[in-house]
Amino acid sequence: MIDFKINVLAFFIVAIVNFFLSWIYYSPMAPWFKTWQIGVGADINKKEMTDEDKKSMPRLMGGAVIASLLYAYGLQIIVQSVKATDFISGASVGFVLWFAFAVTHSLNTQFEGRKPIVLLINNGLYLVTYVVFGGIIAVMK
Repeated sequence: MIDFKINVLAFFIVAIVNFFLSWIYYSPMAPWFKTWQIGVGADINKKEMTDEDKKSMPRLMGGAVIASLLYAYGLQIIVQSVKATDFISGASVGFVLWFAFAVTHSLNTQFEGRKPIVLLINNGLYLVTYVVFGGIIAVMK
């Protein structure tokens, strides 16, 4: 049976940490940042945002916040529904979800002309978040 009840604290912890972890993961301080920029076709010499970039930022950040909230909600429902009650079982659920959904959907970005390195970099973040947050949600049940 699907359990739609959520632990509000776990929900907000996962959503907020996911948002900021993603922000850091794709920031210039990450060792793979330039490789990722090249992989997505960004100008690596660009130092400042254009006016057009600045105008799109609220939409992009708003979308990232919504995505983090949906991610936290969906992951919590699945971890709870399979009755994961310890970190290892929650992390295992997270791993299966990552492998079955995040990896498979990410493979479709190859049709967009993305370089394989982008797939690897993006899925590094997805793997960490699915596994760690799956474990945290199980423990905070």
